[in-house]
Parts: sequence; structure tokens; C-alpha cells
Amino acid sequence: MDNFKVARKVRGANRVLQILLAICLIIALNVIASKMFKRIDLTEGGLYTLAPETLAYLRELREPVDIIVTIPENADEPRVHRDLQKLLREYTYAGRRDSGEAMVRVEFVDIYQQRRRASEIANRFGLTQENVILVASGDRTREIPLADLYRVRDGQISAFRGEQAFTSAIVEVATRRVRSIYFLVGHGEMRIDDADPLRGLTQLESHLRQRNIAVATLDLNQTPAIPDNADLIVIPSPQAPIAPEAQELLRRYMSERNGRMIVLIDPGRPTGLDDLFFDWGVLAEDMAVFDAGPDFRSAAGDLIIRRMAEHPITNVLIEYQITLLMGQPRPVRIDIGAMSDERLRVTQLIGTSEQSWADRDYRTERNPTFNPERDLKGPIAIATVSERMGGADLGLNIPGGRLVVIGNSDFIANNRFERFGNRTLMMNAINWSIDQTNLLNIPPRPFTSHQVILSQDNLTRMLFYFAILPTAVGLLGIVIFFMRRH
Repeated sequence: MDNFKVARKVRGANRVLQILLAICLIIALNVIASKMFKRIDLTEGGLYTLAPETLAYLRELREPVDIIVTIPENADEPRVHRDLQKLLREYTYAGRRDSGEAMVRVEFVDIYQQRRRASEIANRFGLTQENVILVASGDRTREIPLADLYRVRDGQISAFRGEQAFTSAIVEVATRRVRSIYFLVGHGEMRIDDADPLRGLTQLESHLRQRNIAVATLDLNQTPAIPDNADLIVIPSPQAPIAPEAQELLRRYMSERNGRMIVLIDPGRPTGLDDLFFDWGVLAEDMAVFDAGPDFRSAAGDLIIRRMAEHPITNVLIEYQITLLMGQPRPVRIDIGAMSDERLRVTQLIGTSEQSWADRDYRTERNPTFNPERDLKGPIAIATVSERMGGADLGLNIPGGRLVVIGNSDFIANNRFERFGNRTLMMNAINWSIDQTNLLNIPPRPFTSHQVILSQDNLTRMLFYFAILPTAVGLLGIVIFFMRRH
């Protein structure tokens, strides 16, 4: 070791060995970290921690779920893209199996730069819009509207509810069971195979099929039984009274099977369902609603509905101040005389303005005017929902049947379905009826802002401690450096 050449070679070999050992240590630490690691959310309130319900659903996935976002990063709302990236990163991590298989695959597609990929996605899933959020598993798809991502209060975004929207969509597309909705026919109802702009429902039918819901017609005159797989029965604007035999089948379906039903009725059209409505605390009188409020009528004479009660069906419409557009409605309100059943929960859903009234003599009056002795003064409820809770005698809170009655039908016709909030109202009514909304107990994540208020004295101290003092120390060090060199 006294030889200089030998010592230099030993020191060189020692350095090479140290470098190799350091590299081995880094590789070993990374291997251990990749297999044994834990993510910690240090944010206040756990903004980046998925709820236990979400984690449980992701662990039960049997097929991969694809989440495709085509909203560009430079959109009008940059917050949307940023919030989606943070949230979906957690879904990707939570959906990864121990074997390395990714059960949740997220893809952000820029439709302006990745035109070929965007075209492939549009052709595969039948997309007609550009900025969409799509959740797909196999041949089952679900689009998430931007309105479902945020809670709005007083015109301002107050909370992020993206986790509830995405988890609900994942549960929907991953569930193998297909919901079945039957549209009643045989009494002049609006039909799902009719493309007529005034009485056709082809747009509604197409929208339901895109959401993996099986749609069929039901004629109780030819098939005197309600199918066992009927999750919901829709009666869209019958033009003739329903036969007594069919009425009894519908009543038994609602009471004995905890059935779900949506009925859309127009003025001057008797339905024969008065007894069924009475069982569920709903009163639909044969009257016509007129509204003299100029802010509640369109240029074409249609009613603009702005008055809504808080309910899972209307919450989104209220938060985003979305209005409805309807033709001539009829009143549908709570039947006080039928409210002896304590298990019933009846809610008047939407209504007209204070300048409106429900006219009893609309058939004979050429120019309808308000008659305080016979007519009802506004606001007038034109949609009511009823829910009967099962198991109330045992102290249980088991959901029973649900009934939605809306005193208008043309708002879902082909020429109005996509206008204003009409589609949202109908789809929310369907989802609420078949328990496809608010199934998850996932609270929204509120946006919190922290404000620091500093006085002039505080600012002066901060300037001294963080600017002047460090600069002085740095300059002193430079001076000492040059003095030592000389």
C-alpha cells in the first residue's frame, strides 16, 4: 500500500465499488417502494381521497372500465380539466390490481390534435358532441354532463361532486343487469317508434338506449299482465280512458310489487287513473293552467317554468337555474283527502308563476279569464311525485313504490325534448323512479379558500426578513469571498 500506483488503483476500485453499491441501493429501494408503498393525502378534508363506497365498488369490478375525456385543456373552464386529472388519477391508482391489471383506464383525447383517435371514439360510441366525458365497459356506455360535476350556489361553484358522478357511472356500466322500461300503448299514447315532431318519442327512446336501458311497449289490451322485469311503466299522454281491467293491473303493480310509474297527462283527456292517483295522494283535476306573467311565457306562447321545489329530480335545474318549456299544462297537486297513509311522501315538484290560474271552464270560454269563485289562483303545481315507504310498521326505511305525475306531455316530444331543461327533467324523473340517482353516500368536496390579511407593519417585517436580510447576507458573503482571494 506504500506504492503510489497501487494505492491509486485501490482508491479507484473503492470508488467504483461505492458507485455500484449506491446504484444497487437505489434500485433496491425503488423495487421495495413499488411493492410496499402508501399514499398519504395531506390536504384539509381529504380532497384527493376516494370514499370507502368508491373503493369498494372498484374492488368488485370484473371488467375493465374506460373513462374517455374529450374536453380540451384550454377550454373556457380550465378548472374542469384540472379537477378531472386529479380525480381520475386516484381512480386509476385505486383500480389497479395486485397483478398489475388496470381495471380503470383513463384517456384524455384532444379532439383538435388527435383527430384520428377522436374519430375512432365517435364512431365506436356514436358520439355527436365534441366535449364529452364518457364511461364505458364493453358495450355499455354512460355520458357524464358537466352539470353533474359541480354544485352551484348563488351562481358560483361551491363544491366538486365529480366522485359521485363517476362512481355512479361506473356502477351503471359495470352492472350486468339491464333496466327495462315499458311504454303503455293502446289508448292513443305517444309512441317511442314515432318520429312525428309533436307526438313522437324517438329522441327519448334513443337517449334511453344510449344509457343501457331496455325500452319496449306494453299493450294491456292484448297482454293482460305486466312483465316481471318491468322496472318502470311510462304512460305518455293517453287520449282515451284506460280500461278498468288495465287500471286494476296497474294498481296491483304499484301496491303489491312496489312498482314505479311515470304518467304524463294533458288537459281535456280523461285517463281513468283517478283512483290510482288517490291511492298515492295525487290529485289531477281536469283544468287548464294559464299564465299571464310576461316573464313566464315565450314568444310562441309556451309556458316557461321557473318555479321548482328541491328534490333529486329538480336539484340540478335549480342549481344551474335551468328553465323548462311546456305547452298547455293541467294542475297536478297533493290530494289532502288521501293523506291518511303515513307511509306516503308526496311532493309538489314544479309550478307556475303567481300570475297564473287553473281554469275550470276552459272548454267553453273563448277568452279565459280568472274567476275567483271557480278557478284556482296561482302558483299552480303541475307536477307531483309520490313515494310510499315500505316496512314503516317495523320501523324500517325500505323504499316502496314511486309515482311521478306531470300535467303536460309535449315537453318530451321530439320537437321539445332537447330544449331548455326538458330532457334533464324527464331523465331525472326516470332515474329517480328506478333508483339510479343518489344511490351513493358520497358527499361533494367543498372548495375552500384561505385568505391571509396583512397589515402594513406585517408587510414591512416580511420584506425585511425574507428580502433585505437574505440579500445583505449574500452581499456580505460575496465581499468576504473577494477579500480572501486578494
